[in-house]
Amino acid sequence: MKKLYNTIKSYWFKLPRQLRFIIVGGFNTLAAYLLFVFFIKVVALPYQAAIIFQFFLSINLSIFSMKYCVFCSHNNIKKEYLKAWNVYLTMLAANYFFLWITTDILHFNILYSQAVFTVLSTILTYLLHRFYSFRN
Repeated sequence: MKKLYNTIKSYWFKLPRQLRFIIVGGFNTLAAYLLFVFFIKVVALPYQAAIIFQFFLSINLSIFSMKYCVFCSHNNIKKEYLKAWNVYLTMLAANYFFLWITTDILHFNILYSQAVFTVLSTILTYLLHRFYSFRN
């Protein structure tokens, strides 16, 4: 089993960092978006509450998968964790603002608005993690 793990690991880290970010970030984003949809459609929460619950459930998965699977960082875990939290809190505030504008003021569909924000925030999150959170 360890041999299989090491084989997969050696192939994985030969992939370009941007591709690893897209794969891992795609998984994390899909998980977060599905949680958001669940809280909106199944639990029937307002988007303000749905974002908070989704955020706290998905944030640690994102931080640790980015640290270890994308950026291969071996720096101080506490410092990087706090920096990554800052990035994600900033993105949460931007998410709230974006949804407020698009749904409350412009009356766009909440799920489409969240999907658009997700695409836009992906690029910014990559840059913030690369040059701030997990900088080597």
